Amino acid sequence: MSASQSRRIASVAGGTIASRLTGLIRVLVLAWVLGFTPLADSFNLANTIPNMLFDLVAGGVLSATFIPVAIERLARDGERRAWRSISSMVTAALIVLGVATLIAWLAAPEIIRGFTFLQQPGSTSARLALLHQETIAVQLLRWFIPQVFFYGIIGLAGALLNVRYRFGSPAWSPVANNVVAVAVLVWFHLIDPHPTVASVSSGSELAWLGAGTSAGVLIQFLVMLPSLARASLSRLRIQLDVRDPALRAMARLGGWTFLVVITNQASLYVVLALAFATGGAGPVSAYTYGWSFMQMPFAVVVVSVMSVITPRLSEHAAHDDDVAFTRQLATGIRQSLVIILPAATGLVVLAQPLVAVLLHHLDATSTLSAGTVLAILAAGLPGFTVFQLCVRGLQTLQYARDVFILYVIENALNVVLALWWGRRSLAGLTASVSVAYAVAAVLTLGTLWWRGVRVGSAVVSPHVRRSSVATLLMAVVVAAVYAGPSWNRGALLVVRLLVAAGAGVVTYVLSVDIGRRRAKRPVSVGD
Repeated sequence: MSASQSRRIASVAGGTIASRLTGLIRVLVLAWVLGFTPLADSFNLANTIPNMLFDLVAGGVLSATFIPVAIERLARDGERRAWRSISSMVTAALIVLGVATLIAWLAAPEIIRGFTFLQQPGSTSARLALLHQETIAVQLLRWFIPQVFFYGIIGLAGALLNVRYRFGSPAWSPVANNVVAVAVLVWFHLIDPHPTVASVSSGSELAWLGAGTSAGVLIQFLVMLPSLARASLSRLRIQLDVRDPALRAMARLGGWTFLVVITNQASLYVVLALAFATGGAGPVSAYTYGWSFMQMPFAVVVVSVMSVITPRLSEHAAHDDDVAFTRQLATGIRQSLVIILPAATGLVVLAQPLVAVLLHHLDATSTLSAGTVLAILAAGLPGFTVFQLCVRGLQTLQYARDVFILYVIENALNVVLALWWGRRSLAGLTASVSVAYAVAAVLTLGTLWWRGVRVGSAVVSPHVRRSSVATLLMAVVVAAVYAGPSWNRGALLVVRLLVAAGAGVVTYVLSVDIGRRRAKRPVSVGD
């Protein structure tokens, strides 16, 4: 890997780490302010829907097709003609985002009812409580819906910066969003220290909570403006040429991607609706928090790698350099797995105490649903990683139909398993997600092999094998060290967690170092 590419990955990783750490603080503050309550479920459901709608409308298209098509135009048409095409692509995306945002705002009540209809309360009081919970969710959703448009312009800005090989600002900008969101949540807590669905139904605090949360997304875009000003985008215009070949290519590839996103969101819808129907103490919040923690290592490592290698993959694809393309993708898979394997295993072993410390007031005396969700999702993280990287490779090669078929298989398996395992069990529901991604990872590697991109060896490379052995040793040590003391509350629980985690880190580093030394040792004739 070149020094410049290493610096780019480091910059993106640094920004992603900062973004994810502030995002983690945001989740912690959210759990501290709202807990695992019906109000928390209303907030988390309403705040998840704009992300789903953005992905459905434009998110998948922007990430999968905008950058490859734009770079292809720049490589083949030159700056002047290429930027006319890129302008049409940007303008079309803005129009679609604006229309979709308006429709979603008007349809907010129907959207919420679509997620809650599986819950059938038996008593009058339970039905009234569900009605109040839905009302709060609708009010919040209408404040959150503008995020669909804001996320769209953030995605466009990030894509334009990536085309110019600028990666820092998109990685760092979410920090501003998280800081604003945390400030809004703290303010809300000061106004209403013990909020419930009933306590917020008649006050203006709910409007400020919703407006402040969406304002954070707008500020995330505003902090990207200086980078956009320095990115040589002066040829960008608001103009639309429906006959432009780049726009047609984006529409052709985006059509398949749109179908992919539909299958993804249908699967997520089933998971969230079933989670809501399981009842108990905030099941939607438990799943949301568990997913957020699982995404930490993925975002820091894999998203950083994908952000940097995607433009390179697009260049190699545009020049039909199959050898360089395969080598670049294999390197990305290998680099990601070497770190994801120990991170995922650590989360599996320490999920319960980690959630207890961060979300449950330092109390690990009971089994926490968010901890169970985190452990099961973390077990599927390596498969999720391989699947996402391989899909990015297929998208860059513009095999959109292959990607669609793979996502249909993955999501269909997820839905079937969710309906089988998860109708009354949050653990079974979560397991359906991890199993589906593991199966899809194998199928995606096979699809790449069939297309002539042989990256399967990266999964079993010497680096990954050494990491796997070290990870197994680490897991044994962490489990043994954590099982020693019986401290389940307060500061002693924190000490127990930190000692176990530290012992795991030391074991992993030493094991990898020993394996590397053995690999470098020359083999004698006698051996």
